[in-house]
Amino acid sequence: MVYWMIKLYFRYSLAIGITSQQFSNRKFYSTLFSRTYALVANIVTLIMLPIVMWQVRLVFQQKRSFPQLILITNNVREAVSFLVIVYTVLSRGFRDTAFKEMQPLLLTLFREEKRCGFKGIGGVRRSLRILLFVKFFTLSWLCVTDILFLFYSNDAIILVNLVRFFFMCNTNNILNMVPMGYFLALWHIARGFDCVNRRLDQIVKSKSPRNHRELQHLWLLHACLTKTALNINKIYAPQMLASRFDHFVIGVVQAYWGAVFTFDLTTPFFWLVYGTVQYHVRSLDYYLIDNMCDVAVEYHDSAKHTWSEVRWTKEISSYVIYSNSSKLQLWSCGLFQANRRMWFAMISSVLYYILVLLQFHLVMGKGL
Repeated sequence: MVYWMIKLYFRYSLAIGITSQQFSNRKFYSTLFSRTYALVANIVTLIMLPIVMWQVRLVFQQKRSFPQLILITNNVREAVSFLVIVYTVLSRGFRDTAFKEMQPLLLTLFREEKRCGFKGIGGVRRSLRILLFVKFFTLSWLCVTDILFLFYSNDAIILVNLVRFFFMCNTNNILNMVPMGYFLALWHIARGFDCVNRRLDQIVKSKSPRNHRELQHLWLLHACLTKTALNINKIYAPQMLASRFDHFVIGVVQAYWGAVFTFDLTTPFFWLVYGTVQYHVRSLDYYLIDNMCDVAVEYHDSAKHTWSEVRWTKEISSYVIYSNSSKLQLWSCGLFQANRRMWFAMISSVLYYILVLLQFHLVMGKGL
């Protein structure tokens, strides 16, 4: 089921043009058709996006009489989303490089898991499986509910509106789909670290010389996982920084809208529930990404306290020295480390700016 979901993710990613890579039989590959299609989709997106977003903006203003600050924040939100989408489309080649970077590591990881007896998704730690399923749920929820909302927002079912609806659905989902690639890469790397750690625990407790010779092989795999994690993070860092800024702006604007539509404007109860659930699911979705960064670092730095109860060999001593000196830090363009602490700091900033917007709303309302 997991590989089916991952395969479906890459097929839809190709359909909206954020990658030219396909995933099948546990391998990444691209064809002339997929590269050509992705290029055409990117060109169409760059040409049509400003036109369609301008039309959507006009439709939004005609829906009802909104407070002035609602219109201003909507323009800011749309402008940020536009810039992030444009950057995402233009940087597709870098993300394709990241998937190619993962390919040899994935093949090695699957082979090692099979040899160590951790074959298939059933051999993956339960907590990692839960993280993956929850992330796929939040991603699916955001994509599907955004599509339903855009469909409901259409005034009439005519060809022009249907084309605009189809285009906006795909471009909005670009913002949701791209961070998932980063999450999947870190998830497989964390899976690899966990496989290495579990197998090392078995080797250390074993007295077989043959198993101790295998330790050097796992040592090399751990080093490759660390190097790949740093390379993937370096490639994805600008993209994740842009996505984080977009998420921050959407978080501030939607929370402000929620307060206004709840207490200041007449709004059906159904849409209030929809907005509340959508806001929390979006927050959870980004939390899972930062949490995955922490999980990968935690498995990389896995403590070896239980090893002190067994007799150390020269090989084990050398590995412990390597493990203690090897550090994995996932920086975003050198500005901050992506982890749960950063997510909570971002939420605190969102709450602060919500209060600022509400103060402006009250002042502008009195001025009218």
